[in-house]
Amino acid sequence: MTRATPTPPASARRRMRPTLLAVLCAAAVAPAWAQQPDVPDAARAVTTLDRLDVRGERTAGYGIERLRAGTRMDLTPRQIPQSVSVITRERLDDQHLQTISDVLNNVTGVAGTRSDSERHEFYARGFYIDNFQFDGIPTTLEQAWSYGDAALDLALYERVEVVRGATGLLTGAGNPSASVNLVRKRADSREPTGTVALSLGRWSDVRTTVDATAPLNASGSVRARVVGSYQDTESHMERYEQRRTLGYAVIDADLGENTLLGIGYDHQKKESDGVTWGGFPLWFSDGSRTDYPVSFNPAADWTYWDTTVERAFVSLDHAFGNDWNLRLNATRDTTKADNKLFYPFYTIYGFDPDTGGGVVPYSGNYDTEREVDGADAYVEGPFRAFGREHQLVAGGSYNRREYVNNGAFDFPGPMPTYFDWTGQWPEPDWLPLDEQSSGTTTQRAAYAATRLSLTDPLTLILGARHTRWENDHRDADGSGGFRYTSREHSETTPYAGLVYDFDDTWSAYASYTDIFQPQNYRGADGAYLDPVLGKSYEIGVKSAWLDDRLDASLTVFRIEQDNVAQDTGELLPGTNENIFVAARGTVSEGFEFELNGDLSPGWNATFGAAHYTARDADGASINTQLPRTTIRLFTGYTPQGAWSALTVGGGVNWQNRTYYDDAAYGRFEQDPYALVSLFARYRMAPQFTVQLNLDNLLDERYHSQFNGGYGAWGRPRSGTMTFTYTF
Repeated sequence: MTRATPTPPASARRRMRPTLLAVLCAAAVAPAWAQQPDVPDAARAVTTLDRLDVRGERTAGYGIERLRAGTRMDLTPRQIPQSVSVITRERLDDQHLQTISDVLNNVTGVAGTRSDSERHEFYARGFYIDNFQFDGIPTTLEQAWSYGDAALDLALYERVEVVRGATGLLTGAGNPSASVNLVRKRADSREPTGTVALSLGRWSDVRTTVDATAPLNASGSVRARVVGSYQDTESHMERYEQRRTLGYAVIDADLGENTLLGIGYDHQKKESDGVTWGGFPLWFSDGSRTDYPVSFNPAADWTYWDTTVERAFVSLDHAFGNDWNLRLNATRDTTKADNKLFYPFYTIYGFDPDTGGGVVPYSGNYDTEREVDGADAYVEGPFRAFGREHQLVAGGSYNRREYVNNGAFDFPGPMPTYFDWTGQWPEPDWLPLDEQSSGTTTQRAAYAATRLSLTDPLTLILGARHTRWENDHRDADGSGGFRYTSREHSETTPYAGLVYDFDDTWSAYASYTDIFQPQNYRGADGAYLDPVLGKSYEIGVKSAWLDDRLDASLTVFRIEQDNVAQDTGELLPGTNENIFVAARGTVSEGFEFELNGDLSPGWNATFGAAHYTARDADGASINTQLPRTTIRLFTGYTPQGAWSALTVGGGVNWQNRTYYDDAAYGRFEQDPYALVSLFARYRMAPQFTVQLNLDNLLDERYHSQFNGGYGAWGRPRSGTMTFTYTF
């Protein structure tokens, strides 16, 4: 099947390097703003506040008063002894963030890279982020076969919580990078309410979204909420087009005064045409650099990558009469993906600078499926001992992921020339799809933690999680047979955190946890690498100003690990898997600073700066394609008085120089760059607003991908106009 897409017109590009003056000014004056006296709630109400959900969490603005990230306990950000970032619905709307990738590209201390147009990987503190949660249920998302996780639509989520560092207490096995929790929207209004939005953007980008809540009975004790969206867009990359469809429904029912039952379902489908697999070559065979235009697409015109995700969930919250609570969550996730891909393989033969020869097309046809069952249950509440009140949480978690990956391949031989490539290449006469790999990964865990009030200013959190991890896997051995592996690990992960309150504004903390992560990477012998083991240390200072509406944190961390996988860039014979080596004595250390919340009435802002170094036992840097220093700034301001219908803002994302060392051609470097954004929103009527977002305002030309000798350009300047009607 051939899928043709329109080609967007080419546009001129210019390369500029913007100033970071706005960032430095914001950091310099923040403490002064924070000392402003408190003001009445009425004076602060310059925008319409979001409704409170059943847990009583404030979600207006860019901050949140209380959350359960990191420990499952209901705490303020200042009481959590780890680095935490929360991206609220208001910030998602202000920045026009639509996917998980959009969010993670704007989180303090998080940096991303790509394998191709569909697979986006994200890292924190130098390590891959693979721990994701949906309403607190842990799961692992892997990009190797790409089930479309990076493109999951955020229209159905109320906020995103990111806990940086090791999170073994809640997730068990995992990298000491970060855990990402997506919190769903719930039917939290007893009155009919909703929004309808239409967005129009560059490259024929059209998106419609509907979000509506209504009671299902006279008292409003049973409520329903539905969210739907559809997006059809082209791209700065010629011949690429994507369509995304989302449907979500949830029913929340009050089973008495103290019990809430929720049942929900969401369906997401992504259809991408003209998709890349890898990227364009960065070097010619003589070592000189290629120079492709930003619109260049290395894919054949028949390529596509479609994914479908279905999730069903049920939750039960019950409050006992003694301030204890029971929370149950269960989910089932079915994901399917099919694609036809084209890979311009050139590394062995070399890409001739005179003739364009030496490129060998390698095509793949895949059909993959993943099913995930997850459940989490816990109780939490206060208890008294030694004359003081403390907190306790205890629970269990189950996660089972079953997967099968089928595929067929085609190697037709070298191209005559890769010059003047337009995507015209015959689609292979595909052989029947054969199983390439399949298996089941199961995690069972029990966890408990207590928050002990040692003195009025000093609290100690102690906890542990015992995880039993099992994996049965088989994959094709390249000769018509299969390799079978069965792995099993049991590990207890301790956690400790100490918080000292200097006063009502300032506190200091220290935390420690073990690291345990089984790996799905293979060495040159085809065997899986041993699990990653290590320790994570973190100390920091936190503060909360303006009646807890503005939070700040400064964190220093050190992570020690063994057996960390590093990509060699070579393929395992008979497979399309890369060969990895285990790095000994890997150490990552650095700092993170974040300021987030309400700077003054009507002024929301977030500012984050992070720096780290990550080296193996020989002192060699790892993952050098990732920036070591990043700055994230975004703000929105609504004036008081006559101009209160107007909101303006913007931000900048800056990162330092990055590089990649290729064994054949040497080092590829990318200079530091900054991406500047602006937005403005005007309330034309009480129920109608119009918003303009401009991204990459200075049209910075940068590589969003450069690894394995392949590259891709980042998105140039773009703009979106959004019309929203609220009822």
